[in-house]
Amino acid sequence: MLLAFGFDVGTMTVVGVLAVMLYGKNLPEVARQVGRGWADLKKSLSGIQAEFNSVLYSDTPSTSSRRSSTSYSNAIDDYEEQTAPKFEPPPAEPAGSEPTSASA
Repeated sequence: MLLAFGFDVGTMTVVGVLAVMLYGKNLPEVARQVGRGWADLKKSLSGIQAEFNSVLYSDTPSTSSRRSSTSYSNAIDDYEEQTAPKFEPPPAEPAGSEPTSASA
């Protein structure tokens, strides 16, 4: 039978025995402190996740992203569009002339 975090009954028993040996009478207080710390950690992570989601899924962009996108689009508009020169094929050679070869 698996308990929380994938530990089986034997592992949880060993951890319990070690906890009693190490903390003895202070075990309830230590367990409360661990529980409070875990709850504070979960609350902090939930707050961070909520802030991240609000920024990620907001309909209006924040002022910093608006400012950066505006400066980026202005920078693009400052450049002139470059065009490649038109391709012109080389002139055709006259029909009657053949290339001369140097033969000895």
